[in-house]
Amino acid sequence: MNDSILIRDLPEGAVIKLRNGDSAEVTGNPRDGGWLFVKIVESNDPAKVGTDDMVYCVDVVDAL
Repeated sequence: MNDSILIRDLPEGAVIKLRNGDSAEVTGNPRDGGWLFVKIVESNDPAKVGTDDMVYCVDVVDAL
């Protein structure tokens, strides 16, 4: 089953839920449909909160 969402039009500032359970704020979207630049805002690993990351489209399961 494919539960990923289309990310091409997600705006900066949107909050997304990741497959690993983390929540992240979109900080950049190259609109290639593949990658997003994000800042982790909620995680089971406190060390990840506030860090910047890149996520691939299949890791995004919901836009909050």
